[in-house]
Amino acid sequence: MNRTVSFMIGREQDGLMVKTVLSDFTGLSRREISRLKFTGGILCNGETCRVTQILHEGDRIDLVFSQHDEAHAVRIGGKPDILYEDEDLVIVNKPAGMPCHPSHEHLDDDMGTLLQNYYGGRFTIRAVGRLDKDVSGIMVYAKSQIAAARLSRQRDEDLLHKQYLAVAAGIFEKKQGTMEYRIQKKAGRRDRQISRSGQLCITDYEVIEETAGRSLLRISIRTGRTHQIRAGMAHAGHPLEGDRLYGGNMELLHRPALHCAEIRLRQPFSGEEIHIEQEMPEEMRRLLQ
Repeated sequence: MNRTVSFMIGREQDGLMVKTVLSDFTGLSRREISRLKFTGGILCNGETCRVTQILHEGDRIDLVFSQHDEAHAVRIGGKPDILYEDEDLVIVNKPAGMPCHPSHEHLDDDMGTLLQNYYGGRFTIRAVGRLDKDVSGIMVYAKSQIAAARLSRQRDEDLLHKQYLAVAAGIFEKKQGTMEYRIQKKAGRRDRQISRSGQLCITDYEVIEETAGRSLLRISIRTGRTHQIRAGMAHAGHPLEGDRLYGGNMELLHRPALHCAEIRLRQPFSGEEIHIEQEMPEEMRRLLQ
């Protein structure tokens, strides 16, 4: 059985967006607002509304809470693995299996929510870039909108640069090179398809170790496409170990053998260079032994 909470919009809330009212006047967390949004539990004057809708004095808001959702809500606690922090940003080591930010399927078991809870909601955490859920490694989060904007601009200008480590199947004939290809998302599929009409991908790689029919690669990307590395390596005949989606061997690892191992960026206000490295997880290292 659902529980509904209703209230009227007063004069001080006139002209504000739904999400602003819910955040500032009801005490609901970002996680709870996201859950209500994706379950259609926010109504204005009896109709489902968007969180960006502008409210007016006299409007009635109904919040419909599912008791099932409340009973099964995941409350993330504990301390994230923080690699660097200042007043404007935090850099963490994200474990494989944890999403970067909330989504329809993951409303409260993601790194963004873990950080939000860790800081007690003093500011809104904003992811700068992303890693696939099952990919491990370095992630950057901004502590304000302006810091997020400046860090995103650094990505566009290649001042924020990442390097990845990956374990791929097979031995590469060419030990260093650049791959150019295009990938496209097809309706109803989770993977990305190589397509002439897709988005351009430019991927630089270098083989740094070979053993037992596998290659350890250092990879950097000049374009940031979803699944760029995973799809590109599979297309080249070297799928990542553990990458079920792209035909990788699942015998020894059950997630893509891909890890964001290094990042260089500038502090968004002082311009000071920040350089962080993080060793790849032991489960990836075992693939080479």
